[in-house]
Amino acid sequence: MNLTQRIIAAGSATLLAIGGLAACTGGPDHTLRVLAGSEVQDMAPILEDMEKATGVHLEFEYMGTLDGTEALVGGGDIDWDATWFPSNRYLSLFPEGQDLIDESTSIMRSPVVLGIKPDVADQLGWSSGTAPSWQDVVSAIEAGDLSYGMTSPVASNSGFTTLVQAATALAGTGTVLTDADIETVTPLLEGFAEGQDLASGSSGWLAERFVEDPDAVDAIFNYESVLSGLGIDLDTVVPSDGSITSDYPLTLLGGASAETAEAYDAVVEYLMGDEVQKRISDVTHRRTTATAPDAAATTYELPFPAQLQTVQQLLRTWVSTARKPAQMVFAIDTSGSMSQGSRMDDLHEALRVLSGEPATDSGGFLTLQPRERITYLEFADVLKSEITVEIPVDQAGYSAAMAQINDQVDDYYPGGGTAIYDTVETALEQAVADAGDDSISSVVLFSDGANGSGADLDDFTRWYQDFVESTPAAARVPVHAIVFAEADADEMRELTELTGGRTFIAADASLASVFREIRGYL
Repeated sequence: MNLTQRIIAAGSATLLAIGGLAACTGGPDHTLRVLAGSEVQDMAPILEDMEKATGVHLEFEYMGTLDGTEALVGGGDIDWDATWFPSNRYLSLFPEGQDLIDESTSIMRSPVVLGIKPDVADQLGWSSGTAPSWQDVVSAIEAGDLSYGMTSPVASNSGFTTLVQAATALAGTGTVLTDADIETVTPLLEGFAEGQDLASGSSGWLAERFVEDPDAVDAIFNYESVLSGLGIDLDTVVPSDGSITSDYPLTLLGGASAETAEAYDAVVEYLMGDEVQKRISDVTHRRTTATAPDAAATTYELPFPAQLQTVQQLLRTWVSTARKPAQMVFAIDTSGSMSQGSRMDDLHEALRVLSGEPATDSGGFLTLQPRERITYLEFADVLKSEITVEIPVDQAGYSAAMAQINDQVDDYYPGGGTAIYDTVETALEQAVADAGDDSISSVVLFSDGANGSGADLDDFTRWYQDFVESTPAAARVPVHAIVFAEADADEMRELTELTGGRTFIAADASLASVFREIRGYL
């Protein structure tokens, strides 16, 4: 699979263009292809006006910061003129990273902070104007007084930043995090991870889920700007020993033509104007040059690691050792319709994203991790096969588990009808049975067609409501759905919204990309 196929656009692999045809009143008539984090989608109304004023059209492809960096430095053709991620810090660690940047301008800023319910902040003594330290946060978690939601550090910049600032502050050295610090700080990160009860692959979905179900956790780590725009009462906590601010640099990539550089300059000039900066602050709640000085005041800005290997070691430590292990149940539709075209081949390729074959993930962060537990339910109109594997810590056991999973997946064959809701009921029952305080549980449904037998959506809704009433833990197990080919997207959205999950839309050529995206939610 090439790098472009891995692009994810919030459930769609298609390009999203902001604004219509330019009504040019000045500047070049030009399109800039921009690789960006999904966070900048809230700039849409401002960019529409920018296009009218400058004649420059921004055409976006969305990807997570870490994946986007890998795409840029992966050695393939670069299909973009510019990038707009929350930060270029990770890119700057790669030897070729600086060579890729022609020009970069910070457009807006937002630190990653903790948004906490006021009553919980009161109980912890954090609402009196005295900010807790990161160690205080860990101590509250270990005492059972604080639970939180956070995005995956390998999928989203806000989670990545949270992990880096926590590790740097907890190391207590007052300087950049090093390889040696990570071993020392790992027990503290394990204590920190005990409090995570809500996972997500994106900052926006995390915030939406928290608003929909505020009883799920006590707090969430997210951008200050996201928390400010939620419309609910939260205390913003910035630990006293520091945070890290994302500066949203709009970056012109090297090798740009003179016309492209001129278009980039026109966009930057427009966005950095005083009136537009004020509007950015009002619309996105981010800090800008127009932000009042008192609102822009922050605590100590923690330094970012200086070595790529330090960041990658930190991420490996988090996914394999520190964080709560995932308990996943995958319901995989192999009904007769899967015989069409290359659907079974696509399915096999997508499932192998989790087992690391082929090796499409250079960091190894998206593959199944030691201590995780995964169940595959292969279904048509009946349950066709089932396998549950607990992933061992030792290398020999890990390799054997991956081989066992691949052998099972390779035996999947198309045939039979489609009993979606009967299978999801079975998957939820198993996920709840396996759930525990030391893990994060979820169900993932894959289907390429409409439900054809057994319970329908109304039947499932009644069953689910009864199940949650009798087994409250079920309300904390989201059902995510991957919609493929002729599957009913609207009906799948009803299912996922009912259970607190998310629907991912896959085209035939990007099924593996969607499996990669959903990994951030597990």
